[in-house]
Parts: sequence; structure tokens; C-alpha cells
Amino acid sequence: MWGKRIAVLVLSLLLTGVGASVAHAGTGVVPASTSWTSAERGWVLGLDTLCQTANCPQLVRTLDGGTTWTRVRTPALAVPETGRLRVVFANDAAGMVTDGEQLFVTGNGGTRWEPSGIKGTVGALGFDDSGFLAVIYDGTSSRLFHRELWFGSWQPVPGVEVKGQAFGSIAPGQVSLSVTFVENRYWTRSLPGWLEEPAPCTIESATRLATVSTDRYALCSFDPGFGNMSKELRRSSGGEPFETVGVPPRDGITTGFAVSPETALVAATGRDWSFVHRGSGDKWDTPLTLGGPPFEDLAFSDARHAALVRGGPGQESAEVYRSDDAGLSWKPVGV
Repeated sequence: MWGKRIAVLVLSLLLTGVGASVAHAGTGVVPASTSWTSAERGWVLGLDTLCQTANCPQLVRTLDGGTTWTRVRTPALAVPETGRLRVVFANDAAGMVTDGEQLFVTGNGGTRWEPSGIKGTVGALGFDDSGFLAVIYDGTSSRLFHRELWFGSWQPVPGVEVKGQAFGSIAPGQVSLSVTFVENRYWTRSLPGWLEEPAPCTIESATRLATVSTDRYALCSFDPGFGNMSKELRRSSGGEPFETVGVPPRDGITTGFAVSPETALVAATGRDWSFVHRGSGDKWDTPLTLGGPPFEDLAFSDARHAALVRGGPGQESAEVYRSDDAGLSWKPVGV
């Protein structure tokens, strides 16, 4: 009798475990990068622990906010020795993945991937109203390249270029290319094309961009210390010059930046801690503080929903975190 009860209990526990695994898809993918196009629809690119050979990148997607995940056809990416795997989607169909040297794009949600054919190191990735955007360093210069969403080949954007390997940032309607202490240049897009304007940050600063409606934002990060650096939130409204509108906490070296109509978020890491600072103007708090690896891919998918990836393959933890209240609270998402 007791033997049967124990057997039933063990079977029940096994079934419960299987159910929990199915609820979170049990993909076996260790997250390296994430991108969300809505509160419910997201992508994760990482390493497949179920792969028979070592180091197999695998892309998965969710349509229900991370409750379940489905494997998606993944192009032949390598595992970078430096840098990391990255995924960026603009909508359910158009997306990009890179290992830092190869860049692939899809216009049908990952059913088919096309290599860029560009030789060089892949930097910042983004989108505008008409297509894909990528910053590529060819060993001499960093240039902005563009490709239509549904067809065509990658082409350099005339004039959007700096000498050397630049830190690049792309947001709708704007792009920045900077080589710290050497050059910091900035362009905006209008109907005639890309126009260079005064840079929102100094040459001593790393620039990260964001766009909300007709307002353009820049986070200028400078004067790094031991695990911290100065940060200024700047805004341009209606095409006017940028003005400082907030000073986020100095804690951490900046690793991410995102803005919604409600608030601004800054990811930073330093002294074995990682932070998400939240605020605007003079009022800032830090709703997320965790020990360990840095936060990357911080982005809003709408005014209230944001996501990031913590760590990645080879680090002590690798997790996707989401916020449903514009960054006030965060919770891990099983993959």
C-alpha cells in the first residue's frame, strides 16, 4: 500500500516538474540578448545547451509574454570570443542577429535569413521608417549602413562616418558616432536625408540615444571612476538644441538607456553590482540592484513594458528580466 502511494507521489512530482518545464518552454537556451516588440511578443538569442556540438547559437520567440517559447530557425552564427550575440527586432517580421562579425536580417520573422555581405565589425543596430540600420567598422572607419526592410542590399549612408572604431548609437530619426576624446558627431533624419547637427554630448562622453514622439533624448556618460561615472540626461524638443533635464545617479558604468513617455531608465554596472536607475529631472531612484554581471539590451516595447538581459553564456547568471510598470518593479522571465 505504502509502496503504491510513494509511486503515485513520485509520478505526481515528475508530472508537476514536466508541466512547469512546458510552461516555461524548457528551451535549454542560455540567454545572451533579448528584444521585445510588445508586451507579449519577444525574442531571445543565446546558446543552446541541448545542442550535440559545443556552442550552438539558438533563437527563440514568445507570443505570450514569456510563458511559452518556440525555437526559430537561426542562421550560422559563431560564438564571439569578445563581445556578445545580439538580436534586435522592429516588429514581428523584421529583425537582425549578429555575432559581432556576421550580420543577418529577416523580413519574415526568421523563416529566412539573409547575410549582409558587409565585411567588418558590427556595432550599433537599429531601424528607421524605411529599413535596417547598422554601424560597421571596416578597420579604418565606422560608417552607417542602410537596407530596405523587404528587399535590396546594404548601402553606406553618405557622410555618416568617422575615422576609427566608434561607439555608435541609433534611435528613430537620429544616430551618433563617437571616438572618445577624439570626435563625437551626430546626425538626424528628415525627408531630404541625413543632416549633421551639433552633437548632444562632448567628445569626452559616450552617447546613447532615444526617441519619444517628436522629442529626442541623449544620455551623456563621462568621467568614469571605480565602478561609477557621471551621467546627464539631455532632451531636444521640436528640433531645438539639447538641454540637460536630469542627472541620474553616478553609481555604475552605463550599459543601457531607454525612455518612455513616463520616465527614463539607465542601466549601469560597477563594483560587482548592476543597477537600473529610474527617473526624470531631479527625481531618481534605483528600483533594481543585483550583484553579478551587467544588464544589457535595456529597452521599452511600449510606455509601460521594458525588458533587459542580465549576464549571458559563460557568466555566473544569465536571465531575462521584464517590467510591466515602466521600470518600477522587475521580475525574471523563464526561457
